[in-house]
Order: sequence, then C-alpha cells, then structure tokens
Amino acid sequence: MVVAPPGMLKTTLIKLGIEDYPDALLLSDLNINTLTSMKNSLIDGRYSTLGFGEFEKLYQRNPATAINIEAHIKALVEEGFLRSSFEDQRTQAIAARCAVIGGITPSCYSQRFAKWMDNGFARRFMFCSYTLQNPDAIMEAIGQWKLINFGKVMGMTPGNKKIPYTITEEENKFLRHSISGQPTREGPFIIAKKMLCVLKWRHGPKKAQVIFADFAESLKSKGALLHL
Repeated sequence: MVVAPPGMLKTTLIKLGIEDYPDALLLSDLNINTLTSMKNSLIDGRYSTLGFGEFEKLYQRNPATAINIEAHIKALVEEGFLRSSFEDQRTQAIAARCAVIGGITPSCYSQRFAKWMDNGFARRFMFCSYTLQNPDAIMEAIGQWKLINFGKVMGMTPGNKKIPYTITEEENKFLRHSISGQPTREGPFIIAKKMLCVLKWRHGPKKAQVIFADFAESLKSKGALLHL
C-alpha cells in the first residue's frame, strides 16, 4: 500500500511501476461481479498483479459491500480467492492469487487502520508512506506545460525460470531492521525477502541492498521524502 497525501502522484507512480508488465492491470474500481469474471484470468496467469491508484474508492459505497470486496482482496494476496458468496459452495474451485498494489491517503489509512489490524488485512501488506520534498515541482511542470521526467521502468521477467531464494542471514537482519516501522512484522518481512531476491537477481547483491535501503525509508513510521 502506497500512502501519500492527495496530489502526491500515487496513481502515477503505481502506473509507471506496472505499465511495462503485460500481466499487470491498473484498476479504478472493483466489485464482486467484476472480480468473479476476472477469476480465470488470475488463475491462468493472464494477470498476476492488480494496481489501484485510489484504493479507498472501494470504501465509497455500501459498507457491507466494501467489507465483502476487502475480504476477497485479502484472500487474493494470501490463501487465494476460491468462490463468491453467490456461487455454489459445494463445487470444486481453484484458488486465484495475485499481487495487489494500492494508493491510499493518510486519512484513509488512519480511518481503516484499527479494523485492518483486527481482521488481519494489515498483516498481509507492506505500507510505504512518503511526501514530496519539492511539491512545487508539480506546479513548475504545469507552468512550463512539460511532463515531469520520472525516468523509465524497464520491465524484466525471468521467463519460465524461477527467481532463486538467495537471502543470507546477514540480509535477514538487514530486512528485519528495515521493516521495524511497519504495523505488523510477518507479512512485510515475507514481502521484503521476495523483493530483495528479485533485486539481487536483477542488479546483483551490492546494488540490490543499496536500492532496498533507499526504498526502506518509506517503511519507517515517519515515511520518506521523495524528490522530483
């Protein structure tokens, strides 16, 4: 979950991060019927990542409906989404799983935090918070009528091979320290280990740790300052 105030480019950053991956889908909203219709595409690997630029939009509806979709997303990222409540529960079903990335405001995070802790939603996600160090850069870009250059995120996948697990005991200590500001430990620790494995596979051990250490500023209780 990417936590930042309104107008701090959450949707833009999420979109830039996933747009080069054909198995990633950016959503503006989601309901149970849509999720159920997408289930086969999640099972067969057509989509393995769902991104929500404004995750809190899911809660801007009937509270019971919002809680239901939240429960299904919670299942998607861990044990798997088997079937909807309106489907016959006696049928065989294959679990659908995927990664979920969402952008939320600090106010939404604060409002939902206690419930997320109680129902187990919080422990399944890593919360990365930031604010812009130079927010005037957005107004300057508008004034000059030029796009802000975010650089290029080059999509890269291992193909049919699996990225190996290569975390050392020293790196375990580094990761546990990096996530110490998270509201829960187990979920963020698992996510962090997977992230570092991917970074090591792509960049090598030394550069991977530098990249993760920079990113880890957003995992602390005070969040990170992002410079444009």
